[in-house]
Amino acid sequence: MGLGSLVLVPLTNPASVEGLIKLAASIAVADEGVVVPVSVVSPTAPEDVRSEAQSLVTEAESVAAGFGVVGRGLALVHEQVAGGVLQAADEQGASLVLMGWRGRSTNRNVFGELIDSIVGRSRTPMAVVRLGAKTPERVLLPVSDEHLVSSGLGGVALAAELAGRLGSPRGHNLRVLRTGPGERELPEMVAALSDRLHHDPRRYPIAIGAAADAADLLIVPVAPTASGLRTATTHVAWRAPESTLLVAIDVGPPSEDVGEATARAGQPAPASETEQVSAEAAHTVVVVARMNEVIPSSREELGGALRSLGSVGDVQAWEDGDGRRCLRTRVRVSARGSNEALAIVMTALHEAKGFGGAELRYELEEPQS
Repeated sequence: MGLGSLVLVPLTNPASVEGLIKLAASIAVADEGVVVPVSVVSPTAPEDVRSEAQSLVTEAESVAAGFGVVGRGLALVHEQVAGGVLQAADEQGASLVLMGWRGRSTNRNVFGELIDSIVGRSRTPMAVVRLGAKTPERVLLPVSDEHLVSSGLGGVALAAELAGRLGSPRGHNLRVLRTGPGERELPEMVAALSDRLHHDPRRYPIAIGAAADAADLLIVPVAPTASGLRTATTHVAWRAPESTLLVAIDVGPPSEDVGEATARAGQPAPASETEQVSAEAAHTVVVVARMNEVIPSSREELGGALRSLGSVGDVQAWEDGDGRRCLRTRVRVSARGSNEALAIVMTALHEAKGFGGAELRYELEEPQS
């Protein structure tokens, strides 16, 4: 059964119906799948509440049809919303549960009591989505070494498949971002998504904060560590407050891990988690391009791709231990912060011709006055 065979979408907020159903339809279409919007009401709910639930489901079916996918809605009666969602997922044979998240947490919860209780008990892969300020135009898949341990590869595979369905594989609207030291080999299922790889060696949330903007759909796997869920939710949400954020959860982690992840979830972003935006200044970004063995780009191509951004230093060239050609240069970019400068350079090199198969590593130097 394909990931998009039957996408179950619990509905709790009328304002998010269109955005969630559009994502669900985009996931389901490749499998000619079905989107199943679900609304759960209590056995003691008055008739008007039940009527509203049915209307919400009917609306969602119409939205799915508008995106070319069959919608088969359910209005369920169950004592608990979480229990109703889990029952529906099992009985319908869901391939994926896609849920909306307001993007806020409490000291006790990561996503909120409802979603946490489903995440901790679900036997179905989940996509938990915080809709952003804009309709997404690009997909960004960030991966760190913490995700690439054997126990985390299921979550990476889920995130990669979602990225492939929601973006254009090997197209310019889908970027793969490595973070941290990059010591573990990137799986082929991830590397195949884009014709080039961006690498920011800083910590995961910091690198995401530099790369993401309001027009991005961030697809974030959960690292199988005690802090993995908190990082994928709280810290990424702090760093990319306007982006659409999709947290890909291969299966619900044990409930005790959900509890551990809430330790800092309710606190506002500390000053260290948010870059202070100031007046424009010159920022220097160091770029190292490890080129494709078959189509090695020239010094002129790297310099030319960056020259419109600001002054470019000399381009150095050498071969690494694997015989791959490497290029290195500096570019000074006028921006309101170092993260904005890095994002400008990353976007320029992602869209430039001649860098297919390249690994592009970025480092920031102190801004010049």
